[in-house]
Amino acid sequence: MSRREWMYWIAATLAVAALVHIATIYALPRRIMARTLARMGPPNYMRFGRRPDENSRGVVRPSPDLLYSACPFDLSKGPLKITARVPHSTYWSVSAFDAATNNFFVRDDNQIAGDSIEIIALRPGMALPPLDNAPERVILFAPTTKGLFLIRLLIDDEKNLPALDALRHQAS
Repeated sequence: MSRREWMYWIAATLAVAALVHIATIYALPRRIMARTLARMGPPNYMRFGRRPDENSRGVVRPSPDLLYSACPFDLSKGPLKITARVPHSTYWSVSAFDAATNNFFVRDDNQIAGDSIEIIALRPGMALPPLDNAPERVILFAPTTKGLFLIRLLIDDEKNLPALDALRHQAS
């Protein structure tokens, strides 16, 4: 083979590798999230997972010390309101992930002054829904129409588990 033919094959191989790399970086996270959201059922409803054990894999690398609540969202029909009680006696957080698995929002119990939070999620250009007098409200513009809210609650002591579980079930 001539030097020119070798250069052609090297360039072609590098071009294919670059295309595969870009496609993987772009497509793989979106496929993972789409599959995760599809397994969770209809969007815009809070789901309360069981306490993780060694067989749990609904959340990547789940911790048995955390209780998880999740709300897959779809903003195609309008804004979504998430409300949750926030304990200050143990760790609590809410995170939001877009359709490509990117985390675009997080708040924890140290960042919330009151005992509850209200999050209004919407897409740019959507009108805000009528607002009540929530003590702590966040207006959140989601980068994608679909995604996932995930609430984590630390079980600080086994004796507190029933109360913590009851508190997290108040989220909607």
